[in-house]
Amino acid sequence: MIYYLKHKALFGRAVLLATLFLLVSSVATVNAFTPSGDDSTPTETEPPHEEDDDSHEIEEMRDENGTAWIETDIVTVMLDPELPSYQYWFTPDANGSLARFMVNFMMIVEFEDHNEDGVFQPSETLAFAPLDAFEWILKTGTITKEDNSTKEVYASYTKGGLSYDWEDDWFEDWMPEWEEEEDPPEEPTSLLASGEYENHTFAHFAEMTLQFYAHIYADNQTGKVIDEEGIQAEYTVVGGSELKVDIEIGNFPFISETSKVAVLNYLREDVASSDDVNHYFTFHEESGDDDHESETEMSELGEEFEDVLDNDVQEISFVEDSTDETQGFYRWVDKALVKNLEGLKEAVDVQASYWTDGEGLLLFLAYPNFNGGALIHDPSVRLVESASPYVPPTPLDIPVMTIAVGSSVVILVAVGLTLKRR
Repeated sequence: MIYYLKHKALFGRAVLLATLFLLVSSVATVNAFTPSGDDSTPTETEPPHEEDDDSHEIEEMRDENGTAWIETDIVTVMLDPELPSYQYWFTPDANGSLARFMVNFMMIVEFEDHNEDGVFQPSETLAFAPLDAFEWILKTGTITKEDNSTKEVYASYTKGGLSYDWEDDWFEDWMPEWEEEEDPPEEPTSLLASGEYENHTFAHFAEMTLQFYAHIYADNQTGKVIDEEGIQAEYTVVGGSELKVDIEIGNFPFISETSKVAVLNYLREDVASSDDVNHYFTFHEESGDDDHESETEMSELGEEFEDVLDNDVQEISFVEDSTDETQGFYRWVDKALVKNLEGLKEAVDVQASYWTDGEGLLLFLAYPNFNGGALIHDPSVRLVESASPYVPPTPLDIPVMTIAVGSSVVILVAVGLTLKRR
């Protein structure tokens, strides 16, 4: 009996030892999964424009509802089939749970610049149209290199006919003298023989052409804005992490010969599913950096963005609140290209105004009058690769647990053999 109790006690100690070993090992493994927001994991802000020029794999997908995705190892972009809309996040952060940003192109405006500041304020409006007042055709595709590897994936939104499926509650409070048609028809109105739409609020814009043509490249690309007098601006598109959008406007129905055009870029910095993360915007302006949050409702509608005079590209950063780390950018070249009826090209200034409405940032990019011609401009969205909030498992995680379990088994087997010999 005493012999049995001694062996039982010895075996119990062995089980306890193995259990403690597993417990210590599991703690070590948990520590390896510390989230990046934890104080024990310091982070650094990557200097803008300093990524390696490594080639990236790019994939594009569509689902049965028409939603499109473009994915690299760094960024995933989701495109809405109904409206020019881009949501983007770090690919390793599944579905953008920790950081997810958005830009929607939501309105086009003709305005008379009464105060001569070069930018849009709602009180200067001559005519406008929300972009959901049009049908949109979304197409995606791939362009390959000579070796059949992917050079770029593109996604184009092309304006179609007029639609009655649009909302006005987001602009009715600030768009002056706004009056909706009292009794719009139940079915979309077809184009009449005269070339005009019948009884549509935004029939004035029916013949305008508008396209948002986005590219994401496998490698870094350099671009130039060149007119008849030479190079007017230069920029770089970072491969694998930046989506460049070409805005192309043609046949614009100008009311005035002295007016300007503005396109609304609606930005949101907190579309992530997690409520534990917050972001804010940092405007990089000539007078210095200026921070804004979507949750704030600004009283001044149409404050001028002060261009950094020595830069061809202007930027707004998306910054994580707890670490003050820049995770992404919204960028635009401060020159657009106008092609007139004679085919001559002219680089023109692009200026911006903005305000926040409690949910997002309304950024209006303003262009000079190009009556009879066409205009092309290139904003872009970009993520900073090193600023991803997702921390993957370290290579030691699996070996730690494997060694721990294996060692525990060895201990138990050894004790068992000892008992058997005794």
